[in-house]
Parts: sequence; C-alpha cells; structure tokens
Amino acid sequence: MLEKIPAALAATVAQEVKIPVIGIGAGNGVDGQVLVLHDMLGINNEFHPRFLRRYLNLYDEIKAATAKYITDVKSRDFPNSKEQY
Repeated sequence: MLEKIPAALAATVAQEVKIPVIGIGAGNGVDGQVLVLHDMLGINNEFHPRFLRRYLNLYDEIKAATAKYITDVKSRDFPNSKEQY
C-alpha cells in the first residue's frame, strides 16, 4: 500500500513490482484504491485530506438523529407503548 505519495512515483512503483499496489492518496496509476468508508460517507467531518472524496454527508444526519433520540428518551416518548413488549 502506498499512502500520500506523488502520483508519478506511485505509478512507477506499480509498474516495477510484480505484486498489486494499492493506493490511498497516491494517484490512479496503481492497481487498486482505498477510501475509508467512514470518510467516504462523511461520518467524520474533521478529516479533509486532498484525496478524500465524500459521497455523502452523514455527519449532520447522524448528529440530528442522535439529538432526536436523546430528546425522545428524556421526554419518555421512547420507547412508546407500541415499542414495548
């Protein structure tokens, strides 16, 4: 695995070695890519490396859902009578 190295160097390494080379922030001249799921889905909003492409922004949705859950628990609305045995 090659992480955060110049793309041209990563491509050269991938051409020279006989094993698959996986990159993370090393350009598209390697054999495969890694993009961490939590980063890709925007669960952590404080991490912003150049190679990160966010496909969703779940941070805001998770934060809002968690706040709603806390409110519902504190108000004793959760669990309600339909959510109990």
